[in-house]
Amino acid sequence: MSQQAQGSTFASASPAGEFALAFYLGCLWPVWSGMASHDQSTVLVALGIGCAITQLVAGIINLHKGNIMGNIMVAFSIFMWYGALEHLGKVQGWIPHNTLVVDGVIFGVMGLVMVILTIPHFTMPKAFAFFMIVTDGFFVPASLFFLTGNTIFKTIAGWDLPLVILTCVYCGTGIMLNTYFGKEVMPMGKPFVTAKA
Repeated sequence: MSQQAQGSTFASASPAGEFALAFYLGCLWPVWSGMASHDQSTVLVALGIGCAITQLVAGIINLHKGNIMGNIMVAFSIFMWYGALEHLGKVQGWIPHNTLVVDGVIFGVMGLVMVILTIPHFTMPKAFAFFMIVTDGFFVPASLFFLTGNTIFKTIAGWDLPLVILTCVYCGTGIMLNTYFGKEVMPMGKPFVTAKA
């Protein structure tokens, strides 16, 4: 069934959402891995706002097309707004610099949501399941870092980010090229599990 036949005449907005997430995490990676100083994460203010808007629009389009997983993009949009506005608030002195416990709980809730939503992705092409698995590999350790202060969790989360970025780029470009050419140009992989009718 063509994407245009699924509830909306819009094409899938998933690639835009994937690319926005890749850009956003491309800013986080050097900071979380220690390659860049923490003050450079202020780039997340402008980048986060742009990416949050893109994620929200992509999620709404996918939901309008009848894709329930569009809710994930809406959740990422909320998360990007939180990151952008928290950084802005800290730079401006509107909120305290130490928000570790609150950040840990927020990351933990997002991690829990992502881990649960990884389950249905095993019935989708493998590329999407891999995206969810590596995304879990960021949120869960990040939450544990904020809550415990143990830097090993920050290191794990930071060096997981390139995997998330690569899967975002692969999934986004794969959807676009496969749709454009009308055939599988970039293999997305058969599902790990076949859903029962």
